Amino acid sequence: MRRSRCSAAGLFALALVATAAFSHASLAQQAPAQPAPAAPRAAAPAGNAPQSTTATYQDWIVRCETRAEGPKVCEIAQGIQAQGQQGLVAQIALGRLSKTDPYHLVIQLPAGVWLPTGVSLQFEDKTAPIALPFTRCLQVCIADLELKPDQINVLKARTARAQIAFEDGARNKVQLPISFNGFAAALEASQKD
Repeated sequence: MRRSRCSAAGLFALALVATAAFSHASLAQQAPAQPAPAAPRAAAPAGNAPQSTTATYQDWIVRCETRAEGPKVCEIAQGIQAQGQQGLVAQIALGRLSKTDPYHLVIQLPAGVWLPTGVSLQFEDKTAPIALPFTRCLQVCIADLELKPDQINVLKARTARAQIAFEDGARNKVQLPISFNGFAAALEASQKD
């Protein structure tokens, strides 16, 4: 496995910290197609379009989006890609909708995982793992957990690798490597206005 620095904005679209928003978007994609309007719509003015930025901090990507009607929303993410294959196998992301909201840790895995055991972020030292329950599966499975401040501090202090651990549908244990190189700097950058 190798880490991917490519943007995965299309997979989470900055809605990863809003479980309801992701679910709503996923359901909307499954709705029957609506007929095209009789007349073409005028394009939205450029001033109303969301402004998106990305920045790389070693193995982590900071993605931010600013909309005219809301605050800037940022997340940090890392993707895992199997060597010799295209596309991401998994993603891990951390973000919040506003500075007063709690952080959410979100892990995305392919469909076909064993749901009852959930997924955990395991560390190579004696740090307690962070367990996440799966919250939804459509074309991919999402595990989401609101983190406590002490858990954020544990992640910010990390320098050693960790693993995303879960079971596949055949109950085989799977561990995917995660690097924390650049995590603290990416998190700090995501908090700036």
